[in-house]
Amino acid sequence: MNAAEIAAQLAQARAEARLVRIENLDSLIASVDDAYRVQSELAALPGGEVRGWKVTALSPQDQRKYFAGTPVAGPLFAPYVDNSPASLTLSRFVAPMFECEIAFVLGADLPSRPTPYERGEVEAAVAAVVAAFEIPDNRVATDASALVVLADAMGNGAFVVGEPAPRWRDLDLGNIAITLTADNGEHLVGASGRILGNPFLALLALANAHPLGAGGLKKGQIVTTGTCTTPVPVRAGAYVGDFGPLGTVRVRFE
Repeated sequence: MNAAEIAAQLAQARAEARLVRIENLDSLIASVDDAYRVQSELAALPGGEVRGWKVTALSPQDQRKYFAGTPVAGPLFAPYVDNSPASLTLSRFVAPMFECEIAFVLGADLPSRPTPYERGEVEAAVAAVVAAFEIPDNRVATDASALVVLADAMGNGAFVVGEPAPRWRDLDLGNIAITLTADNGEHLVGASGRILGNPFLALLALANAHPLGAGGLKKGQIVTTGTCTTPVPVRAGAYVGDFGPLGTVRVRFE
């Protein structure tokens, strides 16, 4: 089974909100390159416009264990990206989780290149910062390899974006307190410093990492940097995230 065939089955499983059924999938996706080829094929399908990326494997332990020492990312596809306030149905997910994240809107392309980007170059490519919710979802077996999860859009289920903050350089991005509340009783607190001490460093790491599939980092895309709160299972109800100077994000699940 080639990358295009795997992508077609992953896309079908996502559309039907079920686990994918592919035998020996771990052996078919045996490297980051294999996973990115599948991502590129997903992007080539109808509805495969890449609105952004979610970075993962930022801890040294995860990088060594799963991805040969480099951060990786999964694409955020347009049909699964909504602006706040959003309303989503639980029936479209398999096993959704809930995360509060800080993301960057690119104002310029950041193509892969042999020389590393300096911090100032990547900062110059950022048009705005946004608060966001990511809803990871599991469409592969719970014992599947991290590479299989990477191939399946790094397990993204949905993404809800707040209002952009263009004057982001005036903010202390490493010191933003976050509070999540829900009418189902959920209450969590988190902090932006959970992401490498400053979530911008996740974007910088990705720009200098293994070349992405699906066209790479492009102007207008959103790069989200990982959860600032402890992930929790999604339940029916309304969720509100207070991101301080970045504003609030709202979503209801029914």
